[in-house]
Amino acid sequence: MKRLYLIIVLLSACFSPVLSQHLIKGVVVEGDSASVMPFVYIINKTTGNGTMSDNSGAFYLKTNPNDTLLVSFVGYVKLKIPVARLKPNANGDVKVVMRKIIYNLSAVTVSAFKIKPYERDKMQKVIRDSKMRAINAIESPITAMYMQFSKEGKEKRKLAAIFEQILIDEQVQQKLNPEILRNLTGDDNIDFPKFRKYCFSLTDYYILSHDGYDLYYKVMECYYRWKDEGR
Repeated sequence: MKRLYLIIVLLSACFSPVLSQHLIKGVVVEGDSASVMPFVYIINKTTGNGTMSDNSGAFYLKTNPNDTLLVSFVGYVKLKIPVARLKPNANGDVKVVMRKIIYNLSAVTVSAFKIKPYERDKMQKVIRDSKMRAINAIESPITAMYMQFSKEGKEKRKLAAIFEQILIDEQVQQKLNPEILRNLTGDDNIDFPKFRKYCFSLTDYYILSHDGYDLYYKVMECYYRWKDEGR
């Protein structure tokens, strides 16, 4: 009899978490509480199980009262919500409100380059001269051939390419540098050079041709992948 009682107690302990689970039915909306958000990830941190909101922002997920939900979507603040705090409405639905990340980085424009004005003028002159040699090929073909094939011409073109890249790097650093990345992600330990190599879509051209939300949305998209892969 005692053995039977012990078995019943053990079985009750094993199945009680399962029996206490209940299905959360909810909807994910934007900060205005009017626009629904599809394709938002909702993960049960305790069990690792998760789901994604559908086209109408709705989701369903089994949870226990002591579980915590992680809700994330690129460009929005990642939420950590204890299930106990979710209050269903009259229909039994819970509402999860997502808020956009506000990129207030206008004050952070630190450049890693300290190019003096006269240095910039000299570099720009070398770049202009290297391009003018090619443009003036019709007017002065002999000079153009000399600049094309001579050692001096090759060295000038090589120097112009180096200077051009330095000026590009300066512009890139004004829009995305280690300080901006740390402010954006809140990650003080992120390795900026490794992150740039990992996020190969963040080319110099992409950074220079995009601004504000469009640029930093792409950065955060890469950052979430970076963290998900345990970098």
